[in-house]
Amino acid sequence: MAPRKPISSDILDQATLSLLATALNPLPLSTELQSRMRARVLADAKKPHTEVVLADEGEWKPLLPGITIKTLRLDKEKGTQTSLWKLEPGSRVPPHPHNKEEECMVMQGYVMHDGRRYAAGDFLFARPGVVHSDFFAPEGAVLMIRSELVPDAEVLARLASKP
Repeated sequence: MAPRKPISSDILDQATLSLLATALNPLPLSTELQSRMRARVLADAKKPHTEVVLADEGEWKPLLPGITIKTLRLDKEKGTQTSLWKLEPGSRVPPHPHNKEEECMVMQGYVMHDGRRYAAGDFLFARPGVVHSDFFAPEGAVLMIRSELVPDAEVLARLASKP
């Protein structure tokens, strides 16, 4: 059976669509569902419009030897996070795959990636499905990365130990 095409204003004029819409009787919502919906709307309304993480706030956590990260924003629903990565001189981010897109902005210092040097202000974007080579910070660097949730250190350590 062929899929049905949605009703559009190409087929029905606006007056007919309005009559159909007003003829529909809405289904009643249970008290429990109304309460849950109200609570969700109110919770969203209470959130600040702008979230701020000051430079001296947050915790730098070790991820790999010579690499610490500070989470700026975590969105579990979308499975993404924004974080700062501090790479000490000589440290490497091992090759790794991406299930989701990754955005990387070099904030301080520089990194080497695929034989190219990327310095403060340079932006890199990896599409979903990409496996990219390592990042090397000869003199240290700070990166801001928006990506899928960072795997735990054990996963990255296994990647780092592969030749």
